[in-house]
Amino acid sequence: MDKAYRIQEFAVLTGITVRALHHYDRLGLLRPRRTGSGYRVYGQQELERLEQIVALKFIGIPLQQIKAILDRKPSSLADALRVQRMALEEKRRLLDRANYRYSPGRTIV
Repeated sequence: MDKAYRIQEFAVLTGITVRALHHYDRLGLLRPRRTGSGYRVYGQQELERLEQIVALKFIGIPLQQIKAILDRKPSSLADALRVQRMALEEKRRLLDRANYRYSPGRTIV
């Protein structure tokens, strides 16, 4: 059995606030086990899922979409990342175009 962490310990370990962990639990995004008295208990499985949540959140995917991605089969994660990458590349092209358009020495028409 892997090490079990109460919520405060898990928050310190991961750098995620207790409030955010509660929010993820309410959304059904991260579901820790519960003790007989109702305390949340996190283990290796929750740590791995939280790492995925943090990575997907970092690249701009909304929490509800992250839940849908992680609840699907594993190959859908790769598909979702591919789509997100295409969206980020498009945003980059738009930013590059705007940067060029308003760069010093260019006349704005």
